Amino acid sequence: MKRKDKDATESYSTLPADKWTRFPVRARPHRNPLSDDVDEHPISPAHVPWKEFYPTLDNAGDVKFVDVGCAYGGLLVSLAPQYPDKQMIGMEIRDKVATFAGGRIKELRAEKKDGHDYSNVWIIRNNVMKYLPNYIPKGQLEKMFFCFPDPHFKKRNHKRRIINSALVPMYAYVMKIGGRVYIISDVEELWKWMDKYLGACCLFKRLDKAVADEDPIVPMIQTRSEDAQRTNRKQLGYHYSVFERVQPTKEEYEKSLAVATEMEEDEPEGGEE
Repeated sequence: MKRKDKDATESYSTLPADKWTRFPVRARPHRNPLSDDVDEHPISPAHVPWKEFYPTLDNAGDVKFVDVGCAYGGLLVSLAPQYPDKQMIGMEIRDKVATFAGGRIKELRAEKKDGHDYSNVWIIRNNVMKYLPNYIPKGQLEKMFFCFPDPHFKKRNHKRRIINSALVPMYAYVMKIGGRVYIISDVEELWKWMDKYLGACCLFKRLDKAVADEDPIVPMIQTRSEDAQRTNRKQLGYHYSVFERVQPTKEEYEKSLAVATEMEEDEPEGGEE
């Protein structure tokens, strides 16, 4: 007999604290971001109900940190008390997971654990590949996180990867000059892919490892998300890079555009199966 799934919104308060990294209902581990599923989304950042997400904040909507594919929100939950003056949002494509993670935030707000009310963090369902600019205006973000994203191993599915030649300029659009993008994966081939496409864009500059390791957020992307904890627990190892948003010269831009066009032509076609 097929087991009936429980509603993901039920009885958050009955879950032990260590169960927030274990989803109490069955959820698909992957979703095709290029499918034609109809995702509800605002027509612009001005139409986002920010006050519903950050009800106690006067400047609700001035988001500075975005965690792409945040899953259960482990990284953001750790960052929120460390950066209480920064609004941060997790964007998760799987509806049930986003709902579950939202319940986690609500409970943390009610508990005010460790003296922090978590009023500066929220999690929504969003297909970032399609609708990121519908939520975030130009030049607003200070931090973007791509932590252990789906590798989409098959070559024909590489177009589904969250970082590619078409998406990097969109990420640059929402980043402020001097803002930073963090990438980390336990799959070396995927990390090299992400590092290659970000590094080929003149709008981003790869930080030297010594400089990156001075960033206090780097140890957090290595340890705080649920995927990071799984990777460390299984001793799988990981690879990471940090990129900074820069303003290129005209010559740098034209050279980068030519390189990006060539890289995009080499990418396999991908989409809905």
